[in-house]
Parts: sequence; structure tokens; C-alpha cells
Amino acid sequence: MSISLKDRVCIITGAGRGIGAGIAQGFTKRGAVVIATDRDTPTLEGVAANMTWDVSDPAAAEAVVADVVKQFGRVDAFVANAGIYPQQPWQDVSQEDWRNVVGVNLDGAWYGAQAVAKPMTAAGYGKIVFVSSVEILIGVAHHAHYSSAKAGLVGLTRSLSRALGPAGVRVNTLMPGAVLTEGELEQFPDQAAAAKLLAERQCLPHRLLPEGIEPTFAFLCAQESDAITGQVLNVDHGLVHY
Repeated sequence: MSISLKDRVCIITGAGRGIGAGIAQGFTKRGAVVIATDRDTPTLEGVAANMTWDVSDPAAAEAVVADVVKQFGRVDAFVANAGIYPQQPWQDVSQEDWRNVVGVNLDGAWYGAQAVAKPMTAAGYGKIVFVSSVEILIGVAHHAHYSSAKAGLVGLTRSLSRALGPAGVRVNTLMPGAVLTEGELEQFPDQAAAAKLLAERQCLPHRLLPEGIEPTFAFLCAQESDAITGQVLNVDHGLVHY
């Protein structure tokens, strides 16, 4: 059965490229009213709106959500996908570096969730999906700040699902594996070596693409997953087991 998001108003952060763009494009094909946001305004075709949103700014969260509610009447689903992941040895991470990474990956998800939770609880329904990473289970030496922020989303999921459940709002986290995106190509230009390594470690040896992970996001934002909340779901071709 095809997953339908017909007429669901869905906000996606970090939608300018990579996983976020894949989610936005897939949701649009499923009939959703997609609001694609990023720090630099996305230019996606077919979406209901492309908006600027620096998720590290708490005031911006309230402003964007208010604008969406004004234009489209409600928010049915929110995917907190925006993230940054610079590689740095632990001894080189300054206070500013730490705050920048945590500010986008954890604080930004919280600001967005807090903002969308208000119209969702008023409506008695909503879906919030955070995007963590399998790195919190593997451990990556040069990602102390990133892995810490992504791990924090698991605790946030479990707390908010309890807090918002009585109002009909579901909160879950999706934990992607090694998804082939523009960001990965920039950080790991030797794709032959990356593909070989992943083929040895994943249960399914081929590369995971944004369009391959989008259906799971769609499921978590659709009516079919209404019985699921407070959960962390791996989509990683069997790279790790959680």
C-alpha cells in the first residue's frame, strides 16, 4: 500500500539539499503540502513554499511556524532534519565550535519542536520527527560535538512523546546510516573506499540514498504510524543494530 500524505501540511528543515531535499520531493509526490526550509532559501520545485529558516535562532522558529499557520491553517508534521557535522579533533573544538554544532543539531530541533507543538496540541494531532545518526552508536573520533548533539535527540524524543502524547502529538526519531549526499561527497571524496567499507559492514551492501530513506519518514508522518511514538528507528541498511 502506498503511503499517502495527501493535504498534510509538513515543514522540513535543512531541505536545501541531501536528505532534506529528498524528503521534501518525496513528500510532495505523496500529496503533502510541503514547506521546505533552510538557512539559505531552498529552490525546490513543486513544494508549497520555500522559506528561510536558521534553526539556531529561537525567534525564527516562532516566526516561521506562525507564517505557516497563517498561510496554510495548521502544521500536521515537522521533520527536524537541519544539521551540520564538521570533523574536528577533540582538542581543536573551541567553545564557539561546540555551541555552533549543538546549536544547530540539538537546540535547533528543540526550538522547532517547541514552536510546532503549540498549534499541534491546539489541534489535537501532529507528528514530530527528529533526525539523529547511527554515529551515536558507533562513535566517531572527530565528531564529539555532533555525536553528543545527536544523542541528545533521543532523550528529547522520549521526554516530548510523554509530554505531548495526551494532546495527540506523536514524537519519534529516525536514525539514518551512511546516506550518500552532497555533504558526504564533500567530506569523503574517495567514494570507492567508502563504498567498499560500507559493503563490508552493512547487512545490505549497496549505498543508501535519500530516496531510499524517504519512505520511512513518510510513514512516521502518515496516519499509518499513529500508534507509534517515543521510538528511535534505524534506517541504515543494517550498519548497526539498536
